[in-house]
Amino acid sequence: MKFLTDLFTERDGTSWCIGRIIGAAGAGVMCYRFATAGGADFANFAGGLAAIIASIGFKNISERQ
Repeated sequence: MKFLTDLFTERDGTSWCIGRIIGAAGAGVMCYRFATAGGADFANFAGGLAAIIASIGFKNISERQ
């Protein structure tokens, strides 16, 4: 459980970060759709994952204390 709280909480370690939770869910759905789709589109898959990671990174930068 500590691993999940470290991944999905804010900098204080107690409040859950909805952006990280939604990002993980979106990445999971993207990976599932990529694996089950007939034709693999690597460029759009990589772009989608990069957008999720970038949005979480920008959120962390904007909330510096």
